[in-house]
Amino acid sequence: MDFRNVNPLNVRLNLVSGNLLPMTADDSSFPIFWKIYSVLVWFLEIVQLCGLVPGFIFVPIEKVLKDGLVALVITMEVISVIIRIHTCRGLVKQLIQKLNDIMRVEDEMMRSIVTTTIKSMEIPLKFYWSAGVLSIVLWSSSPFVVAFQKNSFFYVDYRMPVVYSKEPFTTGIFVLGSVIVLVSSAYIFTKKVSADSYIINVMLLITAQYKYTALKLSMIFQNRFLQSDDRSESNTKECYPNADYYAEKEMKALCQHHNMIIHIMIMLRKLLSLNISLIYVISVFRFCGIAIMLISIPSVTLWEVFLHIMYAIGGVVQLYILCYCVQRLLDASTEITDNAFHEGWYLYGRSIKRTFMFMIMSNNLDIKLSTFGKYNLSLSSFIAILNQSYSIALLLLKTT
Repeated sequence: MDFRNVNPLNVRLNLVSGNLLPMTADDSSFPIFWKIYSVLVWFLEIVQLCGLVPGFIFVPIEKVLKDGLVALVITMEVISVIIRIHTCRGLVKQLIQKLNDIMRVEDEMMRSIVTTTIKSMEIPLKFYWSAGVLSIVLWSSSPFVVAFQKNSFFYVDYRMPVVYSKEPFTTGIFVLGSVIVLVSSAYIFTKKVSADSYIINVMLLITAQYKYTALKLSMIFQNRFLQSDDRSESNTKECYPNADYYAEKEMKALCQHHNMIIHIMIMLRKLLSLNISLIYVISVFRFCGIAIMLISIPSVTLWEVFLHIMYAIGGVVQLYILCYCVQRLLDASTEITDNAFHEGWYLYGRSIKRTFMFMIMSNNLDIKLSTFGKYNLSLSSFIAILNQSYSIALLLLKTT
């Protein structure tokens, strides 16, 4: 069990999106096919971005806010997150190596906790990806119907505010531009899902280690290890004549494991501290664009209403997953001793009591993932982002 094979969905998304984020701790690179594929995908996104920027200038502001704002902020978020991970490649490989060192321990309980924790987010991520891509493809396909209805086209005929040639332009240019919009929009969304999945995967693996530490600590004070080992009672007494000796030995190993997790958590903060704050701010503007799309529902067709709602639901699910995973990680890091506190730790010797007290004190070391505390992700910030987005959307609509 290691970082690469513990989450097959994360590996597939990483390849399909063309992100090619590090999956191993060594210098092994991706096959040449996937490198060429990644270059082509990024080239397509650059073409889309080059058409989107002038589109914000020459296309009416109403269409820019309604059809272009979400695409722009998602592109900015994807580029910033992926660049950050690639520029910190050395740090990422160290983090992966430490996680691999922990997970390679032959422990069935750890395997079970890691697998259960990873699987818990698999279905929501698949729903978010499929709902988003499907709504984008269907939404971007509507201009192809217009291609059969007239011979000359203008910027506003595109599904997004993009500029690829001077208006008016021919049917061929319009169809080609619409294909670029469709494919690039689906890919940039897949890139975002892949980047989110990568970050979530790291956080879930660390969360699983905190949960494993908490469970094992509780089991030490329940004296279950003596029962779980395949030894007779006489052999157990011979190997561990003193319960304190056994508990102290297990506590020492567990403290080393806990220290390694804290080091990994600090490395994760170095990697994501800026990105978490950036994701918060960009999410506000992304949901601002989604709110504008939903507010404009009375002026669109029933088919577009369905697509807008499906895309909005997918976006809400994505933000909730991210905030929920951050919240789970922060909670798990401060709840290691909660269950063990209700066990018989006070029946052991002074050394074990002192070690347990130190672990309780370490729980109070609240490690924030964000550089700016105000722009941190959590379940409370999930509601705050939605409220701020709606307020900004109303303000923008009043000024246009």
